Amino acid sequence: LILAFANTMALQNDIYEWSRDHRVHHKYSETNADPHNANRGFFFSHMGWLLLKKHKDVRHKGASVDMSDVWADPIVRFQRRFYVPLIILIWGLIPTLVPYYVWGEQMWFSFLGCVCFRYVYVLHCTWLVNSLAHLQGHRPYDRHIGPRENNSVIYFAFGEGMYAFCFANHLN
Repeated sequence: LILAFANTMALQNDIYEWSRDHRVHHKYSETNADPHNANRGFFFSHMGWLLLKKHKDVRHKGASVDMSDVWADPIVRFQRRFYVPLIILIWGLIPTLVPYYVWGEQMWFSFLGCVCFRYVYVLHCTWLVNSLAHLQGHRPYDRHIGPRENNSVIYFAFGEGMYAFCFANHLN
């Protein structure tokens, strides 16, 4: 429940869709089936993949990924069904209203700082895992795979760069 709340606050798709794309990314890393294929360049892997239609291989491989374990969770099904109202409440209203009522912050500043700035900052820190950690860094375990350990990414993404490296190393 706590992770579903955090996922909703991050506004990076619902758990089901995010998990499916994440599984496809790690299973088919650095291929056309990878939603944010780093071989297409830094900008594409960082955020350009959001500006284009998904490659047909991404759609095809994504449809073939077994998601039954994720769908079996009632919290995942609830979040997916009510995603838009949950986004309005958890992503927008709560972070705006808490500083307004608890600390007397102006509503506009509360929204800009705790929703807009936080969202843009978290997105770019997260996207660094798809871009920078696949293009620059060291590969202490296998120099033939794309993902790398990048200390800056590990710092900004709270350790995620290191995890992406470990998962990609085991799934291929």
